[in-house]
Amino acid sequence: MTKLAQEAARLVDMLPEDKAKALLDYARYLVDKADDEEWERRFSDPKYRPKLTAMMEQVEREIAAGRTEPLDPDRL
Repeated sequence: MTKLAQEAARLVDMLPEDKAKALLDYARYLVDKADDEEWERRFSDPKYRPKLTAMMEQVEREIAAGRTEPLDPDRL
């Protein structure tokens, strides 16, 4: 564990349980937000555009050829 993580854990241990849970929820939110921002950055970055376009074209060809089926959430 890094020193930063150790310090964070020490501080969380000092909080009442409800405050520690709220802090943990907020930390999870920040991690999710950072992940979303990374995906958004990649999708908007022109250097990834050719690969994304090629993947979309492949999917469109597979759909047109009937090699796909509708997504059924009950089968996931």
